[in-house]
Amino acid sequence: MQAPEIEPRVAALVIDSLAADLFRFAKGFQRQGRRSEFTVKVADDESLTAAYLFRPRSQVLELDGLPESFRGQVRPFNVLGMIRDRGPEGVAKGRVVLDLLAGQSKPFASLRSPVEMRAALYPGSVLTFVNHLLRCRGLEKDISEFGYDEFRAELRRRETENRAQGPAPFLPPRP
Repeated sequence: MQAPEIEPRVAALVIDSLAADLFRFAKGFQRQGRRSEFTVKVADDESLTAAYLFRPRSQVLELDGLPESFRGQVRPFNVLGMIRDRGPEGVAKGRVVLDLLAGQSKPFASLRSPVEMRAALYPGSVLTFVNHLLRCRGLEKDISEFGYDEFRAELRRRETENRAQGPAPFLPPRP
């Protein structure tokens, strides 16, 4: 899936929000004594499983079927976005899609701020993954079709409607 052309403020909102979430996840696992290998599920129901996989290079390179372009971007420590769509729409039923969202030379749990996490992100992959995830979770149009104010309003509306279904893939910071 190709990274969509997105209004710059929408792209910044998506990237900044994901950086903050990933940083918070990594710090939570660090407090549990884990530094480089952990999984955070952001959706797990009858139609969709989605997760952020924090993995060292050796584990990523063990995965079968990765294109060489993907393998060439793998760093000592990585964050992968994984989606398994079990529904009738989106990717083929049961198919797993992986996006390489971030990579760096030290464990993500060692970062000191969301700004450092943002610097490790691959923006095109993040936008592709989040767009795909939101579409699988029922967003009716591509995020490239939203203006900034419309996108924030849609996120707030979905957040309110979906509270009972668990956490959203990311939540925008409050103004």
